[in-house]
Amino acid sequence: MKPMAGNEPTITSAYRSVGVTFDSLVCVSPTFQEALRLAAGAASKDVAILLLGETGTGKNLIAQAIHNASKRARRPFVSVNCSAIPDTLLESELFGSEKGAYTSSDKLRKGKFELADGGTLFLDEIGDMSSVAQAKVLRAFEYKQFERVGGEETLHADVRIIAATNRPIDKLLADGRFREDLFYRLNEFTIEVPPLRKRREEIEPLALRFISECNEKFGTRIKAIEPAAMQRMREHTWPGNVRELRAVIKRASVAAPADALRAADLRLTPAATPSDESPTNGDTSLAGVEAKHIERVLNQTGWNKKESSSKLGISRPTLDRKITEYNLKKPE
Repeated sequence: MKPMAGNEPTITSAYRSVGVTFDSLVCVSPTFQEALRLAAGAASKDVAILLLGETGTGKNLIAQAIHNASKRARRPFVSVNCSAIPDTLLESELFGSEKGAYTSSDKLRKGKFELADGGTLFLDEIGDMSSVAQAKVLRAFEYKQFERVGGEETLHADVRIIAATNRPIDKLLADGRFREDLFYRLNEFTIEVPPLRKRREEIEPLALRFISECNEKFGTRIKAIEPAAMQRMREHTWPGNVRELRAVIKRASVAAPADALRAADLRLTPAATPSDESPTNGDTSLAGVEAKHIERVLNQTGWNKKESSSKLGISRPTLDRKITEYNLKKPE
């Protein structure tokens, strides 16, 4: 069994927004070390940063670490998940709204740009933002001015923008779904965050970190990971990346009947076999493997999207988007 290290931290500050630093992030693989080296170097330069990488790779944490290592560290760090907010509400979320701007708007509401004044605004999944919203973000970022919804007064806010997307930015630009002028403004410095399958050296230390987190939060007393369980985790493709790993460990820690995690406690889907029936069968591309895994989990849960997104370690909007992207169909 893999025992918990004696010096394993009991407080997982890397997953608490106030104390995220580059030193608090688990980083042992060369690919992730290079990404963090670039991020640390850019932190003090006050340039706009574009983080590229799959869902759940830790882009939000890297953004927080950049902010905390920057000259803006004493000012707010404000995060917006653009994919989780309907397009009709995103403008008021970003720029605020005046009292009476909407039928149910009974008070003035400050937007994220205003709240982040002097600090950092993290726009997560910016690739899901409409072109209209993109134009308004560009103006607010370029000229540091905007108006609240329903208001006439021009407000000013000085924010550093760190943006992130899990979508292929080149394709978004080619399809006209992402404004080139906004891309050039955000692309002052770009960092690619590698997926967990390309930094498998970090699966074990991350798992131990998450076990400590669960022990602290839930009062569990997990002390080790059985070799078969660790092997299962090393073989898994992790389409949900670190977020999926964290969800798996959380579920396993709560369900484990003993003080060591077993392979059965993980409830990870076994690797696909050639006989598996799937519209992506035979497709060994990354997208094909991910589509097959998502479809398998959906079928296991009877297409219960809430349970499926939890097992995959991704958000419900992300799951819906991938179902559409991969043209997955619920069996009759």
